[in-house]
Amino acid sequence: MRCLFCGADQPEVLTFRTLLLAEDKTGFCRSCREQLAPIAVQNSCQLCGRDLSILDPKLVHEHICYDCTQWKKSGRNGLYEKNYAAYHYNAFIKDILNQFKFRGDSVLADGFADEMKKIFRRIKKEQRLKNSFSLFRPHDEEYVLVPIPLSMKRLAERGFNQAEVLAETLDMPILNALTRVKHEPKQSKKNRHERLMMRETPFRLEKEYTSLIFGKKVLLIDDIYTTGATMRLAAHALTNGNPLRVDSLALIHG
Repeated sequence: MRCLFCGADQPEVLTFRTLLLAEDKTGFCRSCREQLAPIAVQNSCQLCGRDLSILDPKLVHEHICYDCTQWKKSGRNGLYEKNYAAYHYNAFIKDILNQFKFRGDSVLADGFADEMKKIFRRIKKEQRLKNSFSLFRPHDEEYVLVPIPLSMKRLAERGFNQAEVLAETLDMPILNALTRVKHEPKQSKKNRHERLMMRETPFRLEKEYTSLIFGKKVLLIDDIYTTGATMRLAAHALTNGNPLRVDSLALIHG
């Protein structure tokens, strides 16, 4: 197997496990996989998916991190309910992200396909379990996937939208229902306070998609969840379409 990231040709030892388990067929070599930091379900914040095991216990209450507690108090969540994340941000995944986003190596998304699908199955399982406790079950339909869009300028620079490429790994129809109508400095250039202070959504729901999200569960897709401001602003833009709920799936929690 030639690793999608480092390019090393490192064939796996053929065992029953490596033949059958999808996690060993990600497209990354074993050395690269071992440098990733997957977030264990039992350690993840129930609302944003961050790795609680690396936080000061004082910042965690009932398996919810301090940030999410503050978001709940802010009244800015609206229809937005929950984020799921695959990996904790570290120096290694930063290098992968830079190559993926800024050097046009979109094929790297294939290396995360199995993990993205695994989390998506968990999302659907949680929803089925939630519905099983309800007297009324009118909303068992699949999520509709909506990638976080780039501005036209940023899209021209990169040649592709990394969120859309990640959404494609889930092998489901994608609705490009949102347009980013306001070009802004890169999120990575903003500090935490600047991100949290963003109040005016830079996104717009395109009218032709309104009926397609009406009464549906929307799953926003992005490469990284940092403060959660982007997800909430995108969810706010979707409000005019009257979705049932809005959740998100991010490859990385920063």
